[in-house]
Amino acid sequence: MQQDSNQPTKMLTRTSTRKSKSDPVAPDSVLVDALGGFKLDMQRSYTAQVHDALQQAILRGKIPPRTALSEATIASIISVSRTPVREAMAQLAEEQLVMIYRQVGTIVAPVRLSLIEEGRFVRSTLECANHVHLVQTITPEQISEFGRLVEQQRNAVASGETDRFFELDERMHRRLFEFAGRDHVWPMLEPMKRQFDRVRWLLLGHVSGHAERALHEHEQMLSQMAARDVAGLGASVAMHINHISEHLAALRQQAPESYFAD
Repeated sequence: MQQDSNQPTKMLTRTSTRKSKSDPVAPDSVLVDALGGFKLDMQRSYTAQVHDALQQAILRGKIPPRTALSEATIASIISVSRTPVREAMAQLAEEQLVMIYRQVGTIVAPVRLSLIEEGRFVRSTLECANHVHLVQTITPEQISEFGRLVEQQRNAVASGETDRFFELDERMHRRLFEFAGRDHVWPMLEPMKRQFDRVRWLLLGHVSGHAERALHEHEQMLSQMAARDVAGLGASVAMHINHISEHLAALRQQAPESYFAD
């Protein structure tokens, strides 16, 4: 989804002074750090690979909001032509992860609070419904796997492995849908929760104790699932998802104001 070409060009102006809401982060070193380890698979679509690499770097905060994205720089880092980069940028614009200014350039989109609220609503609604049903049918083997995932998260928190914790968190939430026979719900949710995920990564990086708090909530959900506590589990899942609103206030005190919109 391209933006109006009449938007102000100052969006892409570098500055060494304090960044305002419309000033981007100086991009080159950020892009090198975020994409430098990328290895191109000659058997797969180049566009898909560039898209996936940029999408993950944006979601995980490795390329911060309002960073200017140079097609030439990205193509050089990844060792592809500019065509797959341009095509990947168009896809990311459709996903509202970048903003394209015709004849000016492209920046990483700020985190839109309205989209976070949509993601929170969808996740809260579907996960509460799924887990309340699952608690009545979950098997001992599934409880054991749930427990192993929580234990692995505990180890990741203890060793400060933020990336590992997030991956295990995602796996746990996906598996709880799969335990209930709803294998396709989590993939369906993924496009709707991208802005939500950006905030989760920013929280892990900026707000002290966020991973520990999430782990404690997972431990509580595991205990309630094992005890077949339908009412308690429903309340815990809702609280776990809805905490994003409370955490946003802390995040906005820590992260640059330019990261957010709406």
